[in-house]
Amino acid sequence: MFKDTDISTHVVRLLFVSLVLGFLAVTFYGLQALIIPIGLSFLLTFALNPGVDFFQGLGIPRLLSVVLVLFLFIGALVLLFSVIIPPARDEAVKLMSQMEVLIETLPGKLNYYKEQLGIIIPEQYQSISIDFKTLSSMVLKPIQEASKGLLQSIPNFITYLLVTPILLFLFLLQGDEIFRNVIGLVPNRYFELALLIVHRTRGQISSYLKGILIQISILGLILIPGFSMAGLSYGAILGTVAALVNIIPYLGPIIGLTPAILVALILDGGSVPLFVLLTFGIAQAVDNMFTQPVVLARSVSVHPVIAILALITFQQWLGVIGMVIAIPAAGVLVMMISTLYKSLKAFKVI
Repeated sequence: MFKDTDISTHVVRLLFVSLVLGFLAVTFYGLQALIIPIGLSFLLTFALNPGVDFFQGLGIPRLLSVVLVLFLFIGALVLLFSVIIPPARDEAVKLMSQMEVLIETLPGKLNYYKEQLGIIIPEQYQSISIDFKTLSSMVLKPIQEASKGLLQSIPNFITYLLVTPILLFLFLLQGDEIFRNVIGLVPNRYFELALLIVHRTRGQISSYLKGILIQISILGLILIPGFSMAGLSYGAILGTVAALVNIIPYLGPIIGLTPAILVALILDGGSVPLFVLLTFGIAQAVDNMFTQPVVLARSVSVHPVIAILALITFQQWLGVIGMVIAIPAAGVLVMMISTLYKSLKAFKVI
């Protein structure tokens, strides 16, 4: 039997934990509009903090190191948006303006390839017809809705633009101090466990970000020149899109290949579709045989069933952004649960 003091102690602890969890729940609910800038600042901190540590190691004060790294980062963004983005944007606008024309010419192109390849359609399927106007509206409607969504999200974007740099500056400047204060709240009995989980989480996220950057770079170096050399119209923009969306697990390669192969079939013809498929196949082979097993597998290892469930769940919560972060988030969660279980079992708590 527990003593009265033991029972009262457990009740007080339970009430305290309940109050803390309730406060956190209310806080997160109230700050749900800031989840994206907080998350983005958090990820950018992982990416930029090594640079801050490097300059600080040279004897430069922490504050000046942070300012210097942010200055270099903003300079890189300005260069990106002034030199690289405008031509890509113009290409994307031109491609989008031709989408309706592309879909209208699709029936003739399909008949042409059917005759060239000698495809024989079984008699029972010859009566099937495709309403290409409906198909056109199906393809263009999501694009139009996405455009409206972008316009409606401008206020949120302005909020992100204002909040993210402030949070990033604070995280870079006082990240270690914030970490020490938070970890100091953990009871001594679980201090080492909490420290281990935080250390592994930071390492896993950092490794995953580096892996994703390497993956996008390798795919971009293969797809952009490969599509251009194949004679694909808008090869640079389509190669860039294919490299970027590849970070979406399972669906990314399909999303990346579809517009490229459609443009190759409708606008270019000839042997261009074949070379586009060949280039994409080489890129995927390199990704599946080298990048994912060698680079990404070291940072995140998630069972396929958990990965699919995470994709569906995060997509419902955060849309496309959720699909991008689903796998690393699931990996971190699995790692935390596994570490907690093993440690608590070793301490005979469970």
